[in-house]
Amino acid sequence: MTTHATEHSTRPYDILVAEDSPTQARHLAQLLAQDQDCPAHVRVAADGASALQAAREHVPHLVISDIAMPGMDGYMLCRALKDDPRLAAVPVLLFTRLTSLQDLVRSLEAGADGFVRKPYDDAQMRARVRRILHGRAAGNLAGPLDVMAEERRHIHELLVATHDEALRLNAELAAQGAELARTVDSLAIVGNIAAALNEAAGEGDVAHAALDHLLRVPSVAGAAIAALDADGVTRPLAQGGDVPGPHECGCAQDPTAGAAAVVCLPLQTGGRPLGLLHVRAAREGFAAEDRQLLASVAQQVALALERARLYTRAEALVAERTAALRSERNRLSAIVESAGTLVLQTDPDGRIVTFNRACEESLGCRARHALGRFYWDVVRGADDPDAMRRALAGLADGTPPPRLQGDWRTKAGRTRSIAWTHTQLRREDGTVECVLATGVDVTELRGAEQRLHYANNYDSVTGLPNRDLLRERLRRMKAEARDDGGILGFMLVRFGRMALIREALGPVAEQALLQEAGNRLREVAGPDFVARFSEGAFAFLLQRADAAELAPCARRLLAALGAPYTHDQEEFHLDPAIGIAVYPNDGVAYETLARGAETALRQAADGASQRCAFYRPELNSGANDRFKLENALRRALERDELELHYQPQIAVGGGIASAEALLRWRHPERGFVPPTEFVPLAEESDLILEIGEWVLEQVCDQLRTWHRAGVPVVPIAVNLSAHQFDDSILGTVRRVLDDCELAPELLELELTESASMADAGKSFALLAQLKDLGVRLAIDDFGTGYSNLNYLKRFPVDRLKLDRSFVHELETDADDLAIARAVIAMAHGLRLSVVAEGVETPGQLELLAGLGCDHVQGWLFSRAVPAPQFAALLARGAGQVPM
Repeated sequence: MTTHATEHSTRPYDILVAEDSPTQARHLAQLLAQDQDCPAHVRVAADGASALQAAREHVPHLVISDIAMPGMDGYMLCRALKDDPRLAAVPVLLFTRLTSLQDLVRSLEAGADGFVRKPYDDAQMRARVRRILHGRAAGNLAGPLDVMAEERRHIHELLVATHDEALRLNAELAAQGAELARTVDSLAIVGNIAAALNEAAGEGDVAHAALDHLLRVPSVAGAAIAALDADGVTRPLAQGGDVPGPHECGCAQDPTAGAAAVVCLPLQTGGRPLGLLHVRAAREGFAAEDRQLLASVAQQVALALERARLYTRAEALVAERTAALRSERNRLSAIVESAGTLVLQTDPDGRIVTFNRACEESLGCRARHALGRFYWDVVRGADDPDAMRRALAGLADGTPPPRLQGDWRTKAGRTRSIAWTHTQLRREDGTVECVLATGVDVTELRGAEQRLHYANNYDSVTGLPNRDLLRERLRRMKAEARDDGGILGFMLVRFGRMALIREALGPVAEQALLQEAGNRLREVAGPDFVARFSEGAFAFLLQRADAAELAPCARRLLAALGAPYTHDQEEFHLDPAIGIAVYPNDGVAYETLARGAETALRQAADGASQRCAFYRPELNSGANDRFKLENALRRALERDELELHYQPQIAVGGGIASAEALLRWRHPERGFVPPTEFVPLAEESDLILEIGEWVLEQVCDQLRTWHRAGVPVVPIAVNLSAHQFDDSILGTVRRVLDDCELAPELLELELTESASMADAGKSFALLAQLKDLGVRLAIDDFGTGYSNLNYLKRFPVDRLKLDRSFVHELETDADDLAIARAVIAMAHGLRLSVVAEGVETPGQLELLAGLGCDHVQGWLFSRAVPAPQFAALLARGAGQVPM
């Protein structure tokens, strides 16, 4: 990302001066305010607290503060400014007389961007302030590095001044006469050491430079310098000559007492220990002049070590602040570049200074070609090239539109739909610094919306409108029919042979024929509206003057749709049928007309010759009864209208071996509703799932109740609907058994032959898992379906139930007798028991017993009775069942 700096406004800079001396404050204010190259408005605060309050009320461009002030001094003011997010970016210069290098370190640690040594030169002061303000206005991020470099120069000047002072002192001492020659020589040595130390940067360099000159002193045989860290640990820096051992030095002694051969001098400044200087004398001991020389050297080394540490800390501060600035800049740049949003920034005149990668990708223009050009020359409208220019007219003086959405032309001529949002960024004085434009490319989103609209409103197979559009078109056409005084025909078309074709040829053939049918409907429809009504039906809306015109239209449709269809070189007839409802004769609402057309369509499909039927209210009577019965069944569970009866299953030659639970519905008005009426209705409406789970819970709970009451219980069989026989049945059975604490062998699950063979592989897996639970399994209505015996032998079932249709004519029909004999023999061959249903006569019982049937069930023994009566049967014991 590339950014062009903008020029600073001609308005004066705002400079805040914190100075407790009115004279010095007035002089500095006049000095800065009279600079024609950098006009400034100078505010003066008498102390740090006043300056902080003034800065928070109006953010200045620069703060210049004296260090020594009552209350809040310059260091505290600087730290408070840098800790405030609004003021952290304001440069701060501190005044100091540099009485100690520690002043510089405290200035840098407080976050100062520079310092000014008192007394200052007026011209240099103006140049210094001008450079900082111009650099800040230009957005120069390297400015703080320049400031730090300037401060390092001032530190160097301070040390040179120290060196010059030492040389001056040497010259004055030399002038005192020859009698001070040795003192002069010592001071010359100190001066040479000071000069060498001025060139040393690090602690190691200081130590080696000091020893290099110290070992030239005739009275010194060897020396070592060690640094003292903050934790009190001594760290060697340099050594040379005959170095004294640790046990020989006089660290614990007074170095001024006596003429010891080894002395240890502390290196310290301002009372802070920095290290130690160990020196061994070339003779028996050091004279007083030697000790004075060593003390001076120790002082010089201490100052040099402090300076080295200051340099190190200053370098660390510079590196830390520079790294933070660069990190912040890189982070912001990375965010802008990686954002999926288009980011474009201009100067107040509209020239682009920022152009991120998303702009390049959407507008097809590289940043290097866009930077410096006017915004509206790069972003041009697809239909109106100057749309952006007019929208941003008078950009610097006016306010750009907050949101601008439209189609824009890329450099390659493509069209992109982009929504732009504009924001003006202003300076403290209210002038516009830049304009930030962010854009969201919604081209793909609009395409997705169009595809979603098509998917939501059109059929994916035929491309015809779906029921949602059919409903909307019906609403509009009804209004037109009302205005014209005509009628509206609502036709439904369905093909009688489509299910057979799907079963025989598969879904691909079915879709191909539906597409062909849809094409024929379009051709016949003309101005009329055609739509896909459901999976196998189409809808027509026809506006006519009267209902008599609808029949000819229906005949034309039947003729077009009844012609042969070709698929894979084979001809097919689809046998179309049409049901018609008329608005407003047969209804007004969409649901009423659709329901009437469906009723007529069923009538037409059932007709032998007439394939078209108009809706008549009497056609709905059966549907209404069915609808009412379904609603009543939905409330039957809530109202406790369902109950279970139990029919005993008798062991041939014995007593009650088991029983079957049969569902009964006691309707409050109709009395008992036959299961043949409400069970199919429950299966069609999915109520069978809720009812089936209720039956399981009731049977298991009843068995638990009987067991606790001391009634001799027998296994109870529960019929499972094909809708229940899926993966959820396993969890349901396990939960019910656990809740009732029932032995699983007391529960038998019966599955019809047709349901178990619908998906033999899945049935085998489910039956195996149910068997693992310990429940008994049976195949109900055996012989009525088309069982695959290869699958049947794998099923983990316990018994087969011979359907009552084979038992009813057992005494008179030889075929039924043969079937019963074969089923019983096959079951025994597969190690399964057999129970025969519908046994009503002694003759049937005698024949079944002769065939080896294990159990029988029917009215010969007992009808299905309520739970209390069945408990009484159980209490009588085996062999006591009434015949």
